[in-house]
Amino acid sequence: MSPWSDNGRPPAPIGAKGRSLADAHSPGGRDGAGRDAGDRGGDASSRLPHALVACAVGGVIATSQMSLLAPVLVAYGLCLPADRDGRRALALGGAVALCVALALSAGAGGASMVSAAITTLTGLLVAVLARTGRSTPGAACLGVAAVAALHAGSDAAFAALSGTTLVDTMRGLIASYEQVLVETSAASAPQVHAAARMIGVFWPSAYVAVGFAEFACGRVGARMAAMSVRGDAHPARLDAFDLPLWMVATLVATAAALAVALTVPAVPSWALVAVANVAMALRMAFAAQGLAVLVWVMRGKGLGSMAQVLLAALALYLEVQFVVLTVVGVVDVWANFRHLVRGEAPDGGDTEAQDNEPAQAG
Repeated sequence: MSPWSDNGRPPAPIGAKGRSLADAHSPGGRDGAGRDAGDRGGDASSRLPHALVACAVGGVIATSQMSLLAPVLVAYGLCLPADRDGRRALALGGAVALCVALALSAGAGGASMVSAAITTLTGLLVAVLARTGRSTPGAACLGVAAVAALHAGSDAAFAALSGTTLVDTMRGLIASYEQVLVETSAASAPQVHAAARMIGVFWPSAYVAVGFAEFACGRVGARMAAMSVRGDAHPARLDAFDLPLWMVATLVATAAALAVALTVPAVPSWALVAVANVAMALRMAFAAQGLAVLVWVMRGKGLGSMAQVLLAALALYLEVQFVVLTVVGVVDVWANFRHLVRGEAPDGGDTEAQDNEPAQAG
């Protein structure tokens, strides 16, 4: 037998480690990518200082007006070290980012400190999911919900410390803006009042939007790290994004509850607000699935980068105006436009939950 491996390279020295932590724990192991990680990414220990610097810069940005970019750098830094650093790198990098964020935001008050900490921890959450191979669409939905709940919970806690509630605070804020806009342009008063009533119903969804944006930025940082370590130009394909079945069940239940809330007079107003905001949160998730279908179509047609950007911008505009991407995402659950493998293994056996195995585009 030839002393060379099947890839034409000499055998790896004893003790050499080329697999990342995510490869070690992910289904299937991704052996090919993991075997070459050390060769393409360099020595793991040499990447640790760069990772800590990225985490520290992310902590700095978390205290600025550009805090949305903080999860990018934090997740990038935490996903950069290879398997050799393991949990130690996660703990060390996360501690550096969190300590920097808390130290720099201390002078701005407790609310700013908590907000910076949550933004920093979002990058840590994304990194943990990525490095353990659990970064599935379902986990992303739960992660977004957790980040949104932390932001809303912290604002509610500080409102309570001030002797009021978050609901009353938001109502007062909306009323003040409404009054200013009406005084500025009396002719637009009907439109302003209508917009204020709508915002009064859907303002909790703003927390979901913030959680969605921060988690998505963290995923960008994790992908950048994967490209740097493994040399993979497409470490995670958007066109393979596929929501789990429990999200579909949640959508059906929410639609039924919304129908009841709109037709039964005895339903309290707070219940209608709650169901409406759950529906808005689900819209974001299914719009992401609709965007994945669009990306799959564009790549299948071989469109260039500029054409893809323009079509994506048009699709987002149509989503805002006519809910196009959401409809496409919901229909894709049943139509399966991308021919994804769902719920059953190729050999006919049942797989585990849909989330436990990344979908493969056919």
